[in-house]
Amino acid sequence: MLLHNEKTYQDKIKLPTKLLLIISLLLFILSFIAGLEYYPELHKIMVHLFFVFGLFIVLRQVLLLYSNWKYTKNSVLLDEKYKEYHPFISIVIPAFNEEQVIKSAILSLMGQNYPNFEIIFIDDGSTDKTVEIVRDIKATHAVSKLLIITQTNGGKASALNTGLMHAQGEFVACVDSDSVLSINALERGVKHFKDHSVGAVAGHVEVANKNHLLTQLQSLEYLLSQNFVRRALSYFGLVTIIPGPIGLFRRKAIADIGGYNENKKLFAEDADLSVRLLANGWRIVSEDEMIASTEAPTHIYDLLRQRYRWKRGIYQALHLNFGALIVNKSQRASFTILFLITESFLIEIMSFSITLFILASFFRFTEVQFLISWVVLLIFLDFLALLMATGKQAWKYFPLLLFQKVTYAYALQFWGVLALFEEWLSTKMNWDKVDRMGTLTK
Repeated sequence: MLLHNEKTYQDKIKLPTKLLLIISLLLFILSFIAGLEYYPELHKIMVHLFFVFGLFIVLRQVLLLYSNWKYTKNSVLLDEKYKEYHPFISIVIPAFNEEQVIKSAILSLMGQNYPNFEIIFIDDGSTDKTVEIVRDIKATHAVSKLLIITQTNGGKASALNTGLMHAQGEFVACVDSDSVLSINALERGVKHFKDHSVGAVAGHVEVANKNHLLTQLQSLEYLLSQNFVRRALSYFGLVTIIPGPIGLFRRKAIADIGGYNENKKLFAEDADLSVRLLANGWRIVSEDEMIASTEAPTHIYDLLRQRYRWKRGIYQALHLNFGALIVNKSQRASFTILFLITESFLIEIMSFSITLFILASFFRFTEVQFLISWVVLLIFLDFLALLMATGKQAWKYFPLLLFQKVTYAYALQFWGVLALFEEWLSTKMNWDKVDRMGTLTK
């Protein structure tokens, strides 16, 4: 497998980041001034702009709800059709200093009820007891299908590519070392590959440590902002991010695009790989029952570090692959570009502009009508998504949803804008990892 390092003319086609920065700053300034109502015409223009954006958000949510409904119907049909499909799968799990969680992760892989797989563990230069723990598991359980590889530290993408080069399966599952898979994860995910246009299957990620207010808020966010959107995009075969905790790939598809990008300035290798698969014409779908439980940050600083990296990484995936999507010229590629532009920065920038408008209006007039209307709209749309995802249990989440919308959501909105600006300014950032609490072992 050739690594993703060749440069072509399409790599030179990029988004104009400096122009995006200037336009966003101007929009923020105009929004704040409009909120103060010193210039009635400007206030009127911005109100109309925000009204149009609100309509766009409503239409987006209606489309996502419809696509979720269609996804559910198609999933039932697929379950009935391919019950006895068991091709060989290679599970690749990279790790760097994961002694707190690696045992639970490996044991969950060994416990899969799927009859035909191997496990490839890659230690990426750990300085703790990670590799010793895995070797002990292999010796204790007499596991012949567990291959242990060690390498000098090269980063997660490098470790994943090492695993891919040793994989024997027609299909490859890439799993994070801080994740525990449901017992039937492989069984549920592999059925989608009977459709030969499917290049990858995105799993369903859940928060394992929901014993803390911050992690409960993240769990709700995963439900509404990640899993719900993935289900909707799955109907079109256009899932834009295969989550790191669990993704299942057709080995040919991942080899055709040169594996994972090992550029250490890239901060979301899973998003980059997903977009390159889509640009290469492959369909990416989602599977609700291919579940990975993962540790969520329990401290606000760790959460902000993680989301800062995610936001920059998702924008990088669009920016680096923009040319490949443009050159593709297909309807699916065009939809992918529009969706990524919308999700990676447009919604963030417009939402923050509305926040500035509301703050200015409140400071000058103590006006809360616009704020209440906007928050009620967002809560209503998210509650519809909750009803789709959880049924009658949606009411159980409602108090948490109210709290999330007036606190957590605004904190992440500000942090997301900061991450975008620093990405557009090419500010240096280190690739760090969240400290593990070891809750997966409890």
